[in-house]
Amino acid sequence: MPSIRPGYPSQRVAQGFLVVLMLGLVILTSGCGGDAHLQQQASQSKTQLDSLLAHARSIGVPSSLLQPVVKQEQQLSSSGAPFSPFNDQPDNAYYQNLTKHYQQLSGQVQDIITSSTTQFQLQAQHDMENFGLALSRQRAKGVGNIAAFQAQFNKDQTLMALARTPKDYAAVSQDASKQTAALDLLSATYDQLATFKSTVSQMQKAQLDVAAMQAQYKSDLQALNTVTASPDLQYLGTLINAQYQEAVVNSYQALPYVSAAKLNEFQTQVNLLKKYGMDASTYQARLKADTAMMEKAKSLHDYLIFSQQIDSDIASMHDELVQGEASYLIGAIDRQARAWGAAHAYHDKFDGHNYDLAAGYTTDGIGYWIQRDLSWAYTPADFQAVVDEENNELFSLQMLEQDYADKTPYNQVHQTDLELLQHYGLQHSQVLVISFVEQAMRLYQNGKLVKSFLVTTGRVELPSLPGDWTVQNRQSPTVFKASEPKGSPYWYPDTPINYAILYHWGGYFVHDAWWRVNFGPGTQFPHYDVGGDEAFAGNGSHGCVNVQEQQAAWVYSHTDWNTQIVIY
Repeated sequence: MPSIRPGYPSQRVAQGFLVVLMLGLVILTSGCGGDAHLQQQASQSKTQLDSLLAHARSIGVPSSLLQPVVKQEQQLSSSGAPFSPFNDQPDNAYYQNLTKHYQQLSGQVQDIITSSTTQFQLQAQHDMENFGLALSRQRAKGVGNIAAFQAQFNKDQTLMALARTPKDYAAVSQDASKQTAALDLLSATYDQLATFKSTVSQMQKAQLDVAAMQAQYKSDLQALNTVTASPDLQYLGTLINAQYQEAVVNSYQALPYVSAAKLNEFQTQVNLLKKYGMDASTYQARLKADTAMMEKAKSLHDYLIFSQQIDSDIASMHDELVQGEASYLIGAIDRQARAWGAAHAYHDKFDGHNYDLAAGYTTDGIGYWIQRDLSWAYTPADFQAVVDEENNELFSLQMLEQDYADKTPYNQVHQTDLELLQHYGLQHSQVLVISFVEQAMRLYQNGKLVKSFLVTTGRVELPSLPGDWTVQNRQSPTVFKASEPKGSPYWYPDTPINYAILYHWGGYFVHDAWWRVNFGPGTQFPHYDVGGDEAFAGNGSHGCVNVQEQQAAWVYSHTDWNTQIVIY
């Protein structure tokens, strides 16, 4: 019988117990925490989410948009794996779900980044358009440090071209809004200066010595042509008002003249208010009372009280007056455009119908956008900006009517082009001028014609927009996507575009139309295109200005973000 070594069975038992214990620990560990690989995946997904959130914040995505995701992440992070010492399947599912939720949240953050960037881009385009319009209005007046504002506009255009993130677009919006406010204040200060000049002229008619006040006026005008910051303009406005008050006080002999002029101004404004269809009864009563007060005035004190009262009355109606004018002019432009269009209709031999050549000026065209601007107007400066835009559109409509009678070939200089360049102060700029009646586009550089093209503008129901526009975006290449749902007569499949210059936010471009063969007069209405593509080419555009592809390539390469676009 073999010998038995002392202690051997007890060692075997101990080793067996150790193995069982280790297996138990493995099971227990697995049951408590799940598969290590799945845990790592969940941890990595959370890290990726945190990194994406940090990136979103760094590029300017508002925290309010990210907060719902942050809250959900905190809820996920605070949850724990269920304890299960006998079955690890539920815990693996927990980490799989955790990974899935983190990834879904990452997807949401990416969508927020995309949508936020688009929103900030659209806002920047809108603010830059307002900046451009304000600059155009002031340029037309020929007063103010336009060169400095133009330089800042060019700088913002460059920033717009380089912008990629919400933060980039927000910076453009902030400066554009600041500059627009300064331009509006510049316009208001100029109006104050005009009132001061008028008062000085009335005093001069009364044979008073106005040399000192004329010197003040010249000094104020020089300052107005220098300053660009809002605080400086506000200070200048206060100074001009003080000079005006001093002129009234120090010229007793001129008071009857000044007072009569103020009454005439008040009467004119009351008449305008009636013309705009607004209730003027309150102001009519004030005018009657002011007239009686002036007739009774005998002393300097009487005239000063009268002057303060009528100034207050005139100022009190300003807001209603400009709002009424803004609303009235929309209808006035529409009525004039439709009346002229009916009297000078384009007869389409293709379908036998008559079409309005001035459709872009109606409420189907620019009128819709002016109505939109009016709905956003809040301050008197906002309403005045709308009025200025409307007056520009009326001038542009007059140029269309004049161009209709002009038989000059499309590839030569047109008198209407030159008048528009002068009206908008663009004689020293690069400008694309587009004519509705000619269906032509001409590129001017410093008032000199460089090149001409035939184009196709928007159809009657979706006309291109007349006006003086700045470049909002440049894309080469890009893909256009229909804003209308499939089934709409205006829907179109995703369309690759080679050269696109955005002239008005909302999708209005100057771009190549490779699907067209025919361009020129009549192509904005139903017609037969020799290329045979009637679905795309048999009518005008959706509001864009279509150019032949090679010509669009030339235009794109020979223009930049500072090119102005005038459509009439």
